[in-house]
Amino acid sequence: HLATVQRKILAILAMSPIYSITSWLSLVFPPSSEYLTILKDMYEAYVIYQFLSFLIAVLGKGDRSVVVELLSKHADHLRPPISCLNCLYYPDPSESDEAKANAVILECQVFTLQFVFLRPILSITLFVLETLRENNEPMPTWHWRSPKLYITLAQNISVFCAFRGLLKFYHAVHEYIEWIQPL
Repeated sequence: HLATVQRKILAILAMSPIYSITSWLSLVFPPSSEYLTILKDMYEAYVIYQFLSFLIAVLGKGDRSVVVELLSKHADHLRPPISCLNCLYYPDPSESDEAKANAVILECQVFTLQFVFLRPILSITLFVLETLRENNEPMPTWHWRSPKLYITLAQNISVFCAFRGLLKFYHAVHEYIEWIQPL
């Protein structure tokens, strides 16, 4: 196996120990649980992107252009990329099968990368809002005036988009990766 693929596997496998250690430390040291949650959320975001990178690295043996070429052979089976990201696609996906395959991979990467950026930012924002509260009462979650409601909604939309990107990529390449049984 390629070293790049092995590094991605190790990054994904490290998620369980990191989750268990941060959970245990949160139980042992309750005042530090908010800090540990931020670390856990950052690593979770990193692992989501590493999973997509792992699939691309396995399919293309470390080369993204090989994956584009592979997908372009069956471009008629690909769902067209979302049109709100048209400014990112060059050349236009309607020009050729390779352009469509490249746009689909780019869409999947953008959807997962937004999670990588938003998850830590939203976690830190929530932490800051909790620490800046004047009284020690917990912030109400479901009140319409509560910032926690909107942060939670943003997190859930971000998770939805990230998994939409991962599922779209999986459906585009599932026959090529059956041998590694990703699902």
